Amino acid sequence: MRQVRIKSILVIEAVFCVAFCFLEMNFPGIFSGAAAFPFEQIGWGLRMLSLSGGAGNVTAIILYILLSLVPCMVWAVMRKRKTAIGIDYVLPGLSVLLFFVIYYMINPGLLVLRVPGAGKWALGSIFYSVLSGYLIIRALMRCRKAEVERLQKGIRGLCWFLYMVFVYLIFWQYLGAAIEAVKAVRLSNTGVEEPGLYFTYLFLGLHYIINILPYLFDAGIVFLAVRMLDVFRNDRYSDEAVRATERLADFCAKALGATVGADMGFNLLQFLFQGWIYQVDIVIRIPVISIIFVLAVFLFACYMREEQKLKQENDLFV
Repeated sequence: MRQVRIKSILVIEAVFCVAFCFLEMNFPGIFSGAAAFPFEQIGWGLRMLSLSGGAGNVTAIILYILLSLVPCMVWAVMRKRKTAIGIDYVLPGLSVLLFFVIYYMINPGLLVLRVPGAGKWALGSIFYSVLSGYLIIRALMRCRKAEVERLQKGIRGLCWFLYMVFVYLIFWQYLGAAIEAVKAVRLSNTGVEEPGLYFTYLFLGLHYIINILPYLFDAGIVFLAVRMLDVFRNDRYSDEAVRATERLADFCAKALGATVGADMGFNLLQFLFQGWIYQVDIVIRIPVISIIFVLAVFLFACYMREEQKLKQENDLFV
């Protein structure tokens, strides 16, 4: 039941990402980028509410204060429940930062930077960098002396978070980049009739698939890793545990080979059809980290087989 709920959340996120991607292109003044979400929309809404009249202005001020104090409220609840730790003192600082972020989102004209249009993006990025740093440090501090059961739960939660990141990358970042690439080709080849660009659009679509392919495989790796953890929780010396580890290692190797092969094939297709397409994107990836990860999983699988043999020998001896 929990997995069904999480899958529903991922589907909703995918729909939201696609919708936001198109809103970002059609309404850049309100949807300027992922880093500014949702502060940009909150600022726009509070500004419209403030300009609606006296009552609207008072309501906007109250909402502005309450939204900015959300991190402080979380900190207060944690202190009341006695679950707060030292790093949680960052939360009041986040409230202070949130006051400035929302204020300048309400009044973007007051934020002057040398790079035009970078103000909202910079504000959102600063807030998210502080928030992510706080969450990472807090998680490390909580897990440093945690038991196996809590660590497994933490890894499982991180895996589900990775799924959300993959959905964002596939249905927002790379989809938006693909649509922008189509627009760029259309604008730079105005003298070419639209049917003449269809072949180029096809290759841009293939480029999008090539870009998201590693994340699709990563999602499969995360799924198998979660399954492996479930088996380990029951009995990490069982035959099923060894098979789960070997399945993960085998899938990692195949995923890496498929990704590298797809890059090679796409580059070759672009070379063969370069006379018919108006944009060439040569994909060159050297997946050093992925290779190290695959070798590490292979080594882990070997250790699991050896541990199982030792365990069986010890059981026979006893």
